[in-house]
Amino acid sequence: MTAPSPRPVLRVSNLVKHFPVRRGVLGRQVGAVHAVDEVSFDLHPGRSLGLVGESGSGKTTTGRTVMGLVQATSGTVELDGV
Repeated sequence: MTAPSPRPVLRVSNLVKHFPVRRGVLGRQVGAVHAVDEVSFDLHPGRSLGLVGESGSGKTTTGRTVMGLVQATSGTVELDGV
């Protein structure tokens, strides 16, 4: 029997970030760029995590959103359960 794993230090659940596309004199939103869609992962104590993907796949946006530099469209980010 294995011991239960400790609570994750970082838990990201269903993270979504869309950037609006605006056009015209009034700056109306005509669409959205779906930069990150439904990203989820847990980071446990003593472990590391790497984000790997093609250019433009949302790695930097995911990192910035997790750090709170960019506001998520939806989803949750928990650091030490908060």
